[in-house]
Amino acid sequence: MLYFDSRVTESLLTSDADLQARGAELIDGAPLRLAFSGRLIPMKGADHLPKVAAELKRLGVPFRMDIFGDGDLAGDMKQQIAALGLADVVHMRGVLDFQSGLMPFVARNIDLFVCCHRQGDPSCTYLETMACGTPIVGYDNEAAAGIVRNAGVGWLSPPDDPGRLAAMIAELNEIRPLLIEAAEKARAFAARHTLDQTMQARVDHMLTCCRDLEFNRERCRSSA
Repeated sequence: MLYFDSRVTESLLTSDADLQARGAELIDGAPLRLAFSGRLIPMKGADHLPKVAAELKRLGVPFRMDIFGDGDLAGDMKQQIAALGLADVVHMRGVLDFQSGLMPFVARNIDLFVCCHRQGDPSCTYLETMACGTPIVGYDNEAAAGIVRNAGVGWLSPPDDPGRLAAMIAELNEIRPLLIEAAEKARAFAARHTLDQTMQARVDHMLTCCRDLEFNRERCRSSA
């Protein structure tokens, strides 16, 4: 059985109004709004975020990047942001409450999630971000590849290459209608895999396995 892990209930899915408002701002030419949320540790690739931002700035892409979370790399990242002259476009926001802070902010304010995960762990980040109607661009790890394959939305670049990732974001910035379409597809996929639906599917799967086991046990008794 394949299932996708998240903490998203149906009530947390982003609204049509939020999607439409974000789409209108993209079409109007507003700076591209990027974000990352998670533990600021090497496994999550948080140290590459300032490098991606620096390359985007060099390429002349109008953007802002909000980084949510905390971890071992937080201090180094702040220094890196300052040293690279990114303080005007990259903002470290700390840890927000998931339901009342992070999810609403991403749903209303973020066009693209930048995911530099080095490890292909089955992170909740993917489904939770998609529930906000926010598509993902990131490194081509095992988990990200599986999400993109199943959801039909998202863009992946070679791992550990922030320059290539920034170039991909720059390309997406030039085809903003694609981002709007991807936002709708991302939310639709997450809506089919909410916490309640996933838990019920797992229960149903277990019950099916139990019934099959009992059926096979009875067949063995009958043929003995």
